Amino acid sequence: MKLIACFIFGLLMTLSAAAGNRLGLPDQVTQGGFYVGKVTPGSTLWLGKTKLKLTPEGYFAFGVNWQQDGMVKFRLMDPAGAEYPQRLQVIKQKYDVQHIDGLPKKMVTPPKEVLARIAADSARVKKARTTNSPRQDFRGHFIWPVRGRISGNFGNHRILNGKPKSPHTGMDIAAPKGTPVKAPLGGVVTMVSDLYYTGNTVIIDHGYGVSTVFAHLGKALVKTGQHLMQGDQIGTVGATGRATGPHLHWGLNWYKERLNPALVLGE
Repeated sequence: MKLIACFIFGLLMTLSAAAGNRLGLPDQVTQGGFYVGKVTPGSTLWLGKTKLKLTPEGYFAFGVNWQQDGMVKFRLMDPAGAEYPQRLQVIKQKYDVQHIDGLPKKMVTPPKEVLARIAADSARVKKARTTNSPRQDFRGHFIWPVRGRISGNFGNHRILNGKPKSPHTGMDIAAPKGTPVKAPLGGVVTMVSDLYYTGNTVIIDHGYGVSTVFAHLGKALVKTGQHLMQGDQIGTVGATGRATGPHLHWGLNWYKERLNPALVLGE
């Protein structure tokens, strides 16, 4: 009986691995990670109940929720109509708690007179992040937007003057004021705005729900609708908005999912 059970378990594991390979993704994915998969052209792919957008060549973008646990479940239907359940194991990340004390009160709790502005800022950012263009820049390899010391990590829980705040949604790269900030991939600028929290902020669309955010810029040197090549300068490092010093806050999104930019970078 034990031998039969072991045989069935081994068979299921083998089939699972084979099915995982149909997505062109690793068998294990990381919380907050961004991935580009590939299926047979003409296939249909669902993540849970959501149908994913595929390029004509079968490529797709995919991001793992920063708190996702257990397994990520896909359902693939090939061009012939055969269906394959897909499951990927999620690797947990450890997120640190960062205490920052001695901040001015307005840096912790915004005054009532700016709440309307904050709400408008949020709506503007949300609209830019929902862009779903057919661009395929997302398939490229990311480069660093600026080089410098990593002063803040994705997912860190910040406690400002003893008050817990939302987790950090990007990575902070400290660099001198005026240092050029470059586009990590090609794309189109979907937002340039001076926001209450993040100061001079730029959002770039890379296609298929993938976008990047650049905040606290000293200067934004691009315009909404501008087409960019990888490496084009988009602004300079600054400390605008609610920043304690010059740095770039760099965020990576896949639709509503906030992802960890550090996981897409090489050395």
